[in-house]
Amino acid sequence: MSPKTWIKSAFFMFLLFTGKLSNAQSDSQIMELPPVTFDSNFIMDYTNLFTTRLFLLFQNASILINPAVDQTSKIVYRPNANVRIGLAGFWKWFGLGLSIDNPFYKTDRVAYGKTTTLDMRVNAFGRFLAAELFLQNYKGFYIVSPERPDGTHYILPDMRTFSLGFSGYWIYNAQRFSIRAAFIQNERQKKSAGSLVVRPVFLYYLISSDHGIIPTEIVNAFNIPASNLVTRGEFYSLGLSPGYAYTLVFLKNFYVTAAVFPGVAAQFATFRNERNEYYNFEFTFQLSSRVALGYNSDKWFLGASVQSGFNEIPDQLSNALSTYTVAQFRLWGGTRFDIFRKKKHNIPAL
Repeated sequence: MSPKTWIKSAFFMFLLFTGKLSNAQSDSQIMELPPVTFDSNFIMDYTNLFTTRLFLLFQNASILINPAVDQTSKIVYRPNANVRIGLAGFWKWFGLGLSIDNPFYKTDRVAYGKTTTLDMRVNAFGRFLAAELFLQNYKGFYIVSPERPDGTHYILPDMRTFSLGFSGYWIYNAQRFSIRAAFIQNERQKKSAGSLVVRPVFLYYLISSDHGIIPTEIVNAFNIPASNLVTRGEFYSLGLSPGYAYTLVFLKNFYVTAAVFPGVAAQFATFRNERNEYYNFEFTFQLSSRVALGYNSDKWFLGASVQSGFNEIPDQLSNALSTYTVAQFRLWGGTRFDIFRKKKHNIPAL
């Protein structure tokens, strides 16, 4: 069995395990064992309500490739994507969010080309265990730098990236610190608290372009070796990041949450050019962070968040160092509904 087949098998086994873990978490909540799992002086629970929010999302996705032997020349790729608008809903431990291109603002497709995107996220946030499954697809990129001699951008309409990944969270001090309150708002942090958070991550990432990821004009300008002319690359990353998260509560309903996750990942890569296919395996250091701030009351909530190191893949494309990263910026506002309350039937008096 090839290394690529082993990695794919491990990926599907990992997803199966995490699915069973989420089911076990939900079953334990339904059975309410133990009956009290948090300190009510620190956390207000709204998981019996349907929490919904409207959000704006901006993703600063970028790919950086150092194609030259001296590693001093950099090519920066970005999709022509603007601020997206989306809707998310949460009930109990489950959440689902979808976003689409902002219909009120159009990007310049003549200068930057056309990008089609798909972004989906599924959440399973228990009290002690939480998980996020995400899927992203971009087709159509332009090169920020270098530019053409006339100042226009190189456009790669057939260049595509696809990423599918899983992030888990184990919250050590879940009795007093709520990760739900910080990021999905179906709870409220009443007093300041923090916790050690252990974060396992699995990510699959694909990049491809039928005509080559590096345009011919740039190849000639930088005298790039033929071995670096990659048309397709696949990456598998499995990492573990022990981190810390803390929420500062002030003026009763306002809060700031910061979390940082340094860790190590094992990465397997396969890439091909027009002639050959190659494999690479290495361990890399990863660092990601999340910051959120906002207002959270019994009925309404507003907030904003920044996430860096999201989907980050540093690896080799042949002899060219490649880094793919996404920084996310979100603004949201929402409320909660008791739509699952049983209707009371009036009993006529005798």
